Amino acid sequence: MFVAGDKTLNLKRWFALISIVAVVAWFGYDAMQKKRDDALVRDLMDARQQQSDNETKAPARSEPPSNMVVNRIPGNNWFVGKFEDGGGVEIPFRPGDAPEKSVDLTPVHDNPGFVGPEQCQECHREKYQSFLATAHYKTSRPVNETTIDGSFEPGSNTFQTSDPNVSFEMIRKDDEFLQRVHFYNWSFEVPMEIIMGSSKMAQTYLYWHKDGLYQHNVTHITDGNQWINSPGYIDGDAAYARPIPQRCMECHLTYFDFRGEKNHYTPGTLILGVTCERCHGPAKGHVEFHRENQNATKAVGITNPADLDRQVQMQICGQCHGGSRELKGNALSFRPGDRLEDHYHPPDDELDAKNSVHTSNQLNRLSQSPCFLQSQMTCIDCHDPHHSERGDRKLFSSRCMTCHENESDCGFFPQQGVDFAENCVDCHMPQRPTENLRLKSIEGDVFPPLRDHYIRVDETATMRFMSSLSNGD
Repeated sequence: MFVAGDKTLNLKRWFALISIVAVVAWFGYDAMQKKRDDALVRDLMDARQQQSDNETKAPARSEPPSNMVVNRIPGNNWFVGKFEDGGGVEIPFRPGDAPEKSVDLTPVHDNPGFVGPEQCQECHREKYQSFLATAHYKTSRPVNETTIDGSFEPGSNTFQTSDPNVSFEMIRKDDEFLQRVHFYNWSFEVPMEIIMGSSKMAQTYLYWHKDGLYQHNVTHITDGNQWINSPGYIDGDAAYARPIPQRCMECHLTYFDFRGEKNHYTPGTLILGVTCERCHGPAKGHVEFHRENQNATKAVGITNPADLDRQVQMQICGQCHGGSRELKGNALSFRPGDRLEDHYHPPDDELDAKNSVHTSNQLNRLSQSPCFLQSQMTCIDCHDPHHSERGDRKLFSSRCMTCHENESDCGFFPQQGVDFAENCVDCHMPQRPTENLRLKSIEGDVFPPLRDHYIRVDETATMRFMSSLSNGD
């Protein structure tokens, strides 16, 4: 019995030990399985998040629904609309696709010697650095987070048209900025790649499709910090097929290689901004000479506008500030010292009507002014092209005072609390809206004001200015 009892006890101990080992093994296996399951879940979640991120970053591509009409239209463009409605979407790329970019295209024409403003800073660093802040330099720029205006944050990044089924959303994906178009239950995205406009009044945006440049439907207007239809666009449409012709490029860029067919350019040739060489001429020969002759004191291979006769000097500015002048040949053929009439057709005679965003006729408006007719003044007597002076009324007024030495020259002098020498321009060169610059929005038409360069005694503007002072504006 004693021996048998010992065997029974030993068997029980063995069963207990095996049970304990089995339980420990089970819990260990279960823990390992859970760990593997958790890792698998995390991997699946990471994969899904990566897929979601990739979908967010990638341009949206979706075919228009079957209840929409899709047609090719003149100009090699596409139209997408609703059968029961006349409005719609106009784009130069196939609906459902995205704009394409052409790279490494060989220029069609030889560059006549434009080198870009960076080459100028070797000898003219101070002027170069100050010029970077000017409206001319900023009149075309690449889109990035430091150059683009307007909010891309939800709640303030949308533009709703008068048609409840047509709206726009400005979005950012990493370093890319896009306009997302919502047309009924279809949407697509177009990249914002080039800024046109210095932000004084607005910024509008261009994008590439192959080697063609096109304008976006939505512009950012500085007054009110709002998104709005681009000038001339019909509210309720989504138009992305407006081509950018040479004449537009000529007043916003220093150089580009024109490939033909109205709006086709070699992308790698663009020198953005209206920079040094548009007033001084192509600088390749100048740069090469002075690199080889660093002790030379006389400028070679370049034009100094200040050395030109008054009228010839002002015609440099008149390329873009002289009314609605159409090209006689290709763009960028004008050189400092040339006559405008050799390169452009005369501007429209309706000078007042031409004081608009793309045809601001400052040259002709100024030429009518008594100040101009009774002196030898030129544009650069008031404007320093190498420095940003935007909005500095006191500075501009000080230049008036170089001829009008006393405040008492003003017929409204004296007025209590008014320093006439600090602001001549709001009375004698008032800002005013123009019918030609009409921006359409759901709230109604918007007419941004423009500074009129016809210098005169304007009693209405003066009364408005005096009233603003008394109201503390």
